[in-house]
Amino acid sequence: MTVTRVLLAAGAIGAAMVSSASAVEAFVGRWAVKPEACYGFGSTATTTALVATETSLSWFDGTCRIGKMYKARAVYVQAHCSGKGDVPVTLDAAGDRMTVTWGRGKAARMQRCK
Repeated sequence: MTVTRVLLAAGAIGAAMVSSASAVEAFVGRWAVKPEACYGFGSTATTTALVATETSLSWFDGTCRIGKMYKARAVYVQAHCSGKGDVPVTLDAAGDRMTVTWGRGKAARMQRCK
């Protein structure tokens, strides 16, 4: 192998390792229906921020641990919620916008909190 090929191969391997190690799910973050709900503590979908991590979801309806997860364009989650059992959740994030369907409720269109 020439030096150029070795350097290209090493660069490609390094880039692959960095991108997979730093990959974060698009839904991870703090989201709200209205900007003023980003940092408040309300009791409804429109007054409370949804906080999503790689392993949990917290919203007005409670805190849940992410169980099974299926990814297509959206992420489909079986959330294990305290006192409520399993709740199906759909998280469809695109940039700074996300549509969330929690349980059998109406879809909520959210924006990423700054």
